[in-house]
Amino acid sequence: MKFTENSRLGDVLTEHYQILLLLSRFGISLGFGDKTVKAVCADNGVDCKTFLAVCNYVASGDSSLYHNVDIESMVRFLRLAHKYYLEFLLPELRTKLVSIVGSLPDSMFSALVIKLFDSYKEEVRKHLAYEDKVLFDYIQRLLDGEEDLPALSLASFIRQHDNIDTQLFELKNAMIRYFPAGENLREVNQVLYDIFAFEEDLKSHCEIEGDLFIPAVVELEKMRRG
Repeated sequence: MKFTENSRLGDVLTEHYQILLLLSRFGISLGFGDKTVKAVCADNGVDCKTFLAVCNYVASGDSSLYHNVDIESMVRFLRLAHKYYLEFLLPELRTKLVSIVGSLPDSMFSALVIKLFDSYKEEVRKHLAYEDKVLFDYIQRLLDGEEDLPALSLASFIRQHDNIDTQLFELKNAMIRYFPAGENLREVNQVLYDIFAFEEDLKSHCEIEGDLFIPAVVELEKMRRG
């Protein structure tokens, strides 16, 4: 592993700032001084092996640690990520978009930008709602040892990740190619950058699900079904 339980969490973040986004999704706050990953996880009631599996995957793409993942811990992590996207990040992006297109003389272009964003937001919402209400419920029933549980198509779940990006591509394309010249240049570039950053974050989130979480669930299925 690139990082171990004896690594200082501050050093981990300095080396890979992307891991900073993971902290709140594990319920970890800043201000931990020079404490090790193990100590910080213990202080916050976080499963250390799961935290390390996710951090090492984000840092190096190593998915071989999926067998270290505690599924209940991952479900909590994923639920907090969903809440962050739906209750904070996507509403904030929409507010920024409305601010920069609201005063444009071309009202049709403004309406198109907001429509594309809202369509994308709705696709993300439906996908995350499926995970929260269907996938996680199925996994909890597996964990509870429920017998005669109908199998859920995990392969189908993974394919759904590929179907939520169309509207976002169209939104980015419209802003890059057709945003009125000279209008709010700094603000437009900043919100477009924020959209790209969100896209990368959500992509990483989906890859964590596909490469760490789902393989761990498959192992649980095999164990439960014999």
